[in-house]
Amino acid sequence: MIQIDDAGSGSFVGGTCIGFYRPETNEYYFDIIPVELYAIDNFKKKLYLDNVVEIAKKAFKALKVNQHETIEICRGYMFEKLKPWLTDNGFCWYVTQITGRIQEVVEKNFELYTIKLGLPEEYIKYTRYPFHFHKLLRWVLSDYSNRIPLCKVGWKSWQKLKDITPSISYAKMEHVNYYCLKCGKRIRKGSNVAVLKFYSNQLNYIYLHKGCEVQHLKAGDAAMPAQPLR
Repeated sequence: MIQIDDAGSGSFVGGTCIGFYRPETNEYYFDIIPVELYAIDNFKKKLYLDNVVEIAKKAFKALKVNQHETIEICRGYMFEKLKPWLTDNGFCWYVTQITGRIQEVVEKNFELYTIKLGLPEEYIKYTRYPFHFHKLLRWVLSDYSNRIPLCKVGWKSWQKLKDITPSISYAKMEHVNYYCLKCGKRIRKGSNVAVLKFYSNQLNYIYLHKGCEVQHLKAGDAAMPAQPLR
């Protein structure tokens, strides 16, 4: 049996991890749909779904999958173009809820991939629902020019917010266990911080070391003086 699952299709940051697993022999195959296929024009053409088929071809060759093996496919839209390809090539498949080992490993592989992209490991560990769009938006806006190329910019949710510009003020950090979303290092209590504020679905705050925010300030921009955090 071959199980097929995905991870990261709902993450604004990064492409999407596609995984294949044969439980009888504990064999895996994984690959990433490039984030470039989620650019505006490519996303409209749904080229990321075509790439799923290309990944499957490589996976089936590597795992030496034959027509006598049953194929389990995760529910969802990611495999809409894979299904007819499987049928045309004589494979027996069905859609089901994928759980267990394959789900765990695919999700872990996606996490490791995003860490390589620069997403802080501490953020993933300690943030509830770390891949939620509006939470990832804080990380992206902390270093916009370098991080927006890593994102699924073809999404309608991003197109509605693409012109967002955070305001900047300065304060003294009164909390502990905060990390700068620009450099990833811990922010010491009592240190000067830059506070980026923006509104998406709610009011959001980003805390950066003072100095890490310089690229956000343009000529003529006004910044509020340091104040204690409330």
